[in-house]
Amino acid sequence: MLKELNVQNLATLASVDLELSAGFIAITGDTGAGKSLVLDALELALGARADASLVRAGTERAQISASFDITQLPAAQKWLTENDLTNETELILRRTVTAEGRSKAYVNGVSISAAELKELADRLVLMHTQHASLQLTQAKRQQDLLDEYADHSQTRHEFSTLFAQWKVTKTQLDTLRSDSEKADAERDLLNFQCEELDALALKDGEFETLDLEQHQLASGESFLHLTELALEQLVGTDEQGIIAVTERLAADLSRSSERHITLANAAKLLDQVAIGLSEAKSEIQHAKDAFELDPEKLKFVEERLALIFTLARKHRIEPKQLTELHQTLKTRLNAAEDASDRIPGLEQEVSSLRSKAEQIAAQLTTKRVEAAKVLSEQITGHFADLGMEYARLTIQLLPVAQLTAQGKESVQFFFQPNPGQQGGPLSKIASGGELSRVGLAIQVITAAKMATPTIIFDEVDVGIGGKTAAQVGRLLKTLALNAQVLVVTHQPQVAGHSDAHLHIEKQSNYDVTVSGARLLTRNERINEIARMLGGHRITDATLEAAEELLSPHSSI
Repeated sequence: MLKELNVQNLATLASVDLELSAGFIAITGDTGAGKSLVLDALELALGARADASLVRAGTERAQISASFDITQLPAAQKWLTENDLTNETELILRRTVTAEGRSKAYVNGVSISAAELKELADRLVLMHTQHASLQLTQAKRQQDLLDEYADHSQTRHEFSTLFAQWKVTKTQLDTLRSDSEKADAERDLLNFQCEELDALALKDGEFETLDLEQHQLASGESFLHLTELALEQLVGTDEQGIIAVTERLAADLSRSSERHITLANAAKLLDQVAIGLSEAKSEIQHAKDAFELDPEKLKFVEERLALIFTLARKHRIEPKQLTELHQTLKTRLNAAEDASDRIPGLEQEVSSLRSKAEQIAAQLTTKRVEAAKVLSEQITGHFADLGMEYARLTIQLLPVAQLTAQGKESVQFFFQPNPGQQGGPLSKIASGGELSRVGLAIQVITAAKMATPTIIFDEVDVGIGGKTAAQVGRLLKTLALNAQVLVVTHQPQVAGHSDAHLHIEKQSNYDVTVSGARLLTRNERINEIARMLGGHRITDATLEAAEELLSPHSSI
């Protein structure tokens, strides 16, 4: 439950520090005093969208802290553990909003994202505001309410798991069938293409090797002519070759360097040149001796290259990509053959999963039919006490053509406000006030089964008064036996049934407006309820009436 709420610099709430108890807590105050701001603060702490306009003028940031006792909240404890956050009996949510509109959220001092905060908040508080009433008109919310009441979460989880498995497997089967059909259409082409490339048997790097070899063989005569000319120049005749001339010149300079030391380095360099020329001559001779003109081999290489280029042009790729294409085509061909072999097994698996899902869905339907009848009667049974004496709500199960993630039917709340008046879906027939009271009736019935121990109602008693308001107060008192209930109300009969009373008061001067919030003592409650009964003029009669409203209920 919500234990403490601290608000700093939120609109007119300059500083509010509240310690809250279990049970039914009424929230009252003059119109415009800031009652909704208290709920806005709590909603911000729970992840509502931050708005810079809520930051109190002249301050840098607003801050809201909410402390919860989660001893009886295993879902919240599990969430903390799964998200590697400290799991203790107390949980503190803190939210800051700057004047520039930036916001941050913290759980037990650890920063978390807005999405994570919303996940956690759903396990802590149920906000029954106007927005929540609108949610009550949505088909999914109606189905969730019925399923929560029927308490068949295990069956629903089993069905959801089977349905998800069936959908995934069916998608795999559909994809496999599509691939198989495409493969059948192109199998002959794939076979032909693979056979062509099998016959080519091109190896990795072979094209590059053949290309180099072709250039060498095609230029063979030029190569021989060049090497012969080089050897002739290097060796020459009558010792007039470059090597011999260089060697003699190096020797002559070497002898002269004994008398002319400046020639020593030149002699040494020419000697090294002569050695290099001799090594070059040996390399050229070796290359010439190793080379052999081979017209037959050249013909083979050129024919193989021509075949490679032909297949590459055919597939519109580079020649060196043929080996990769070959592997890809073989993989596609094998996959097509494997797909055909896998289809029967997947068909059987899809059929089995569908059959099991249908069986569990039928169990869900049976449980929903039983629960819908009982819940319809129980909700309708509260209508008279809520000022809707002749209204009736019937939960209808509407069969669907195809199995869905929710089962074999959708749920619709059918509402008839008065006898003889045409009824229809709750979303189209009920007014805002009727929606609030339907929601209250549902909460009273389902509270014992809910895992959220704090429920907040914002003006659930709009449009009612007198005897009906008193009955709403009694229902809220009943609801508070199983949950902490906070209610913003204008009805003294409702406030009179509360266990505690939170009063919001606004004070203004020429340039400053401040709203305060505090829990009232018994005498203060009597005065506040007297004010609610008679306006701002409090008389002995209104005080006596207020005390009478409080006497059986107050725990203060």
